[in-house]
Amino acid sequence: MKRPVTCVALALLLGVAVAQLIQPNTGNPPVNSARNLWSDRRVDPRVAHILRRACADCHSHETVWPWYSKISPVSWFVARHVSDGRAKLNFSDWSAASADQLEEIYDSIVKNKMPLSSYLLIHPEARLSRADRDALVAWADGKLGPGSR
Repeated sequence: MKRPVTCVALALLLGVAVAQLIQPNTGNPPVNSARNLWSDRRVDPRVAHILRRACADCHSHETVWPWYSKISPVSWFVARHVSDGRAKLNFSDWSAASADQLEEIYDSIVKNKMPLSSYLLIHPEARLSRADRDALVAWADGKLGPGSR
């Protein structure tokens, strides 16, 4: 009975070790400050601060990659999550933002979909207070304009 358990444990350990050889790209692309949200003077500085604190890790090219993003297979999940987040909405390329993306921000905040609860477990600083949510909703709603929803 002891031998099969040892073989399984060794196989698992070997699998984790081999997985370390397959690392995703966790580099950040260059940022053009003229195109990012943080440089847009039309964005209320308080809103920009909230978005940077709660959203930038997954929705910009200024991701702060945590230590666990270097350990496979967790690194695969984190890199994929950031890649998907950037594809959906990227504050580093705010000049390409569309009304649909503003609508998505509005809906995500109103429906409490963002930030993701799995992200908040490890990043409590990203938690949005009621005042934060109200500021983001007012900003997105104002950008969308009357009659857009």
